[in-house]
Amino acid sequence: MMGKGSRLSKSIALDLGSSNLYWCDAQSEEVVAEANIALVDDKKRRVVEVGDAAASAVGRAEGHHHVVRPIRNGRIEDVSMAERYFSMIFSKIGFGRLRKPDLAVVAPIFCTEAEKRVLAAAMMKAGAGSVIFVDALVAAAVGALLDFQGPRGSMVASVGAQTTFAGVMGLGESLTSSWELVGGDTVSNAISSYLRSSYNIVLVDSDLEELKLSLLDLANPHMELSARVVGRDAETGGEAEAMISAREIYDASAESAKLIVETILSALTTAPPEISNDLVETGLTLVGRASLTTGLDVVVGQACAIPVFRSVVVETASVIGAARILNQVSLGD
Repeated sequence: MMGKGSRLSKSIALDLGSSNLYWCDAQSEEVVAEANIALVDDKKRRVVEVGDAAASAVGRAEGHHHVVRPIRNGRIEDVSMAERYFSMIFSKIGFGRLRKPDLAVVAPIFCTEAEKRVLAAAMMKAGAGSVIFVDALVAAAVGALLDFQGPRGSMVASVGAQTTFAGVMGLGESLTSSWELVGGDTVSNAISSYLRSSYNIVLVDSDLEELKLSLLDLANPHMELSARVVGRDAETGGEAEAMISAREIYDASAESAKLIVETILSALTTAPPEISNDLVETGLTLVGRASLTTGLDVVVGQACAIPVFRSVVVETASVIGAARILNQVSLGD
């Protein structure tokens, strides 16, 4: 999906996320996703590829190359890499020295003002024309088309790869919120650890994801299903295989799933009673790729005792919401 920058407006929303980076044209609401990684040449001490191009080079690059995540959970992990990273991302989108983007960046609810300043500085040095930050809860709510401008309460929860956050919304803002560094990757890592400790098997990420999709139902611990997995022996490096049951996958995931549910529930239990009462009718809307985990909507609904829905745009709700907000700001200028 590269090469579309020439058709984009100057107003672009960015959701830096964790495993993926999303950008969205504020006018067309076209969304593009790329791997949120950079390939670094140690000899030249510089970033040589970013996004999907960096991901495709993994395993084929020479020994003096390695992969880094300059941005993790919306925060700069490596300041020295961030400016080059953003410069190359902007170039991929279709911007350059003579055409600078106006950006709305989705800011995680735990991101401090100091962290935002560092992030904005790196983006401006990389060629941004302007940078504003949009609260992640507000962006998710706008992207999911929640009506939270009036006094009536509504609720949104985002379950991403590495972070879960939730908030009760009303009066145009988030009234209560909660977050935890837990998400889809946490569940996958728990399954991976179980397979290694119990069967000495290591699966590649794609096979692990397929196993999770086929056997994990968080609302049904008693599924009588099993699957044959083939991976690498953790000690010898040779091929290894085993039959894994759905119950094993459920048990391996249980603690991580419980923490996701508790994080969402925490935002609800701290809301004012009059707002909480509204949620019996308006319910909770889930966004984020990991919210698609089978059965998660059911167990969240049971814990919160309110209706639970999935947004129509699950993965991209936050960046679309930020784009809509940026579009309104641009129209108001």
